[in-house]
Amino acid sequence: MKGVVISICLLLGFVNISSSQQLNVYDESAPVSIISLKQKTDIRISILKRFDKYIKSEALFKMPKNNMVLISVAIFVDSLGNIKNVFFSGNVLRDKSTIIIVNDNLIYDLKKMPVDDPIYRNKILIFPILFKRPQDDKISNLNEFLKDFSSLWPVINTDSKHEMVLLQPFINDFFDPIN
Repeated sequence: MKGVVISICLLLGFVNISSSQQLNVYDESAPVSIISLKQKTDIRISILKRFDKYIKSEALFKMPKNNMVLISVAIFVDSLGNIKNVFFSGNVLRDKSTIIIVNDNLIYDLKKMPVDDPIYRNKILIFPILFKRPQDDKISNLNEFLKDFSSLWPVINTDSKHEMVLLQPFINDFFDPIN
């Protein structure tokens, strides 16, 4: 009797696996954009320059050795090259207020950033940033880092469908201040 029950469970498992493989979960018609960084100007640098005055350096310097912080920002660029919306990963809004100051001034500074390259127009650009010390060779805060990673995708509140472009992640090596 036990063998019959196990056989039926295995048979149902195989049927479930084969039927789930027939479902097309991925939309193959959706375009995937790969954008070369050999553009006239790297938009990541412009974004980082705007972030600079909103990062609490003291909080970064006080982080224990081998602790890393992973965040992302997304910007929606309209057809004219103007930034219409700015979105942040959930961990920035929830946990990282001690390191990054997310306020109207930061959003205003990002929105006034010119986007001259037409390749970015009518797209949502997603930009992951990792903060770490240059000498860090492992991750001590693995649980927190994995939580950051799982909430890395920005919280995007938009009704219309726009192509999303994942920019190359940036590793921001910060140095402790020299007294």
